[in-house]
Amino acid sequence: MNSNKWIFKDGASVTECDSFPFAYRIMYNTFHKGLEKNARIGADMVKQMLIVSPVKDNYGKKRTYSYAAATEMAKTSGLLTPEGQINSKEFKNRY
Repeated sequence: MNSNKWIFKDGASVTECDSFPFAYRIMYNTFHKGLEKNARIGADMVKQMLIVSPVKDNYGKKRTYSYAAATEMAKTSGLLTPEGQINSKEFKNRY
């Protein structure tokens, strides 16, 4: 794996991404597809999902973001609409 990539992990697979927005979009879509299949597994899915940053913290470990932390980061950066949907317009403008 490339150490300069953002990594999305869902407990079963690992996906490399070029940026946080793309890693978050995969996380968001994976979560919502899982909910469509079985709404009861949502809480279990959230526990397993995380995004790993290529940036290291003060202790030399890569920063990780839980579903909640990644969603908050997506909200503050405009990747989500106020209704909690992916902001496609923002992706087209910036990425």
